[in-house]
Amino acid sequence: MNTLMNANQNHNAGFPPSLFPALSTTKSWTSPAANRSSRRATLSAGQLLDIELGLFLLSQLVPSASPDALPNLLTDKGSSFLDRPTWTPKQHKLLNRGRILLSHIQQCNVWSALLDAYTTIPDRLQAYDISADRSRFGEKTVGFFRNRIITLRQMVG
Repeated sequence: MNTLMNANQNHNAGFPPSLFPALSTTKSWTSPAANRSSRRATLSAGQLLDIELGLFLLSQLVPSASPDALPNLLTDKGSSFLDRPTWTPKQHKLLNRGRILLSHIQQCNVWSALLDAYTTIPDRLQAYDISADRSRFGEKTVGFFRNRIITLRQMVG
């Protein structure tokens, strides 16, 4: 008998198991940045990858944009992204691959919820720092597994 598989095991109704279990069940929050140390979001490994891939795309294509700009970049909204004469063929390729890989998070509310959750996970697990007002972001230089950025680059490169 296989004791590793349980046919009746519930995996969150079809969602992948969470990488970071929630420490609080509080439903109403006063602000996304409030009480970060006492409350942690629940993110799956796939969601973490999606967030960091989105931030990587922004850093490579529109480094001065806020992290909230990703849905506009992925959906052709905001033609200023698309009419950039300085984009190289490699950058256009990066954008096209990013659109394919992140097509499921093109809605602003989905991306915003993911960013909210990302800012509440432990700092040591984040590859990017996002400002409290979410006006800017940047790659971390310490405190995370450095090969994640290399992996992101290889995924879309």
